[in-house]
Amino acid sequence: MTEDMSPLMSFFHMGGYWPYIWPAYGVVAVLLIGLLVWTLVALKRSKLELEALEALAPRRRRRTETSPAGGPDDAQP
Repeated sequence: MTEDMSPLMSFFHMGGYWPYIWPAYGVVAVLLIGLLVWTLVALKRSKLELEALEALAPRRRRRTETSPAGGPDDAQP
């Protein structure tokens, strides 16, 4: 390493360990991008599956604010 090497080049050179450090960064970046893509594909697949299941199931009515007689709201304190 020469004395006139710029600070930026010195950073990229990593004290002579660049052949080990930069490929490791590359492998990690590829793995993280792969995990992101895998997660997004799984999310899309799950949403499609949920839509299909919801289309098959009959619609249920939502409970109203008042519960039916004998429900937990009618319990004595």
